[in-house]
Amino acid sequence: MSIYMNTISRSAVVLGLGLLTLPGCPLVDAEVDAQEVCLTYPNFQVPAVAGGDRSLQQSFVFDDLSSVKDLTKLDANVQFVRAEVRATSGIEDFNFIHSAKLVVSSGDPDSELLPMTMYNCDGDCVPDGDHLEIPAALGNDAIEYLRSNSIKIDVELKGNVPSIAWTMDIDVCLKARASYTL
Repeated sequence: MSIYMNTISRSAVVLGLGLLTLPGCPLVDAEVDAQEVCLTYPNFQVPAVAGGDRSLQQSFVFDDLSSVKDLTKLDANVQFVRAEVRATSGIEDFNFIHSAKLVVSSGDPDSELLPMTMYNCDGDCVPDGDHLEIPAALGNDAIEYLRSNSIKIDVELKGNVPSIAWTMDIDVCLKARASYTL
């Protein structure tokens, strides 16, 4: 009886190994949701504006995309999910903001990727003291922007913009779903 069981066990192992070597025969299909990843631009400088100005427009570039670089090598769907700004000096809160818009584009001047309005609140911005979280306006795939190795963010704030200089930290957060086939 023991010899028979060993023969069956060896046959199962040989069959299993044989299946692993067959081309075009996936053994496992898996889909994984990755934890949210945020790119942070610290100490974003906002200059003083002339009294009465109702809007502010500035840009910055994320040149270090190392925290999300591995996602660009996978069969992944990466989406911008939210932006968060935090006042760090000069102002106490974001109650002056009526609307905020962040437009994402490639930081590569030769890129053919079109700019996308990814974060937008207009009249429905809900600041929480010195924090403002803005959900993504669209669920467009961000992978091509990440593959361009640099992301440019255009920030537009409208409202009763303070006439003093201030700083804020800006998070641009992404979420990914990757597929694996073995």
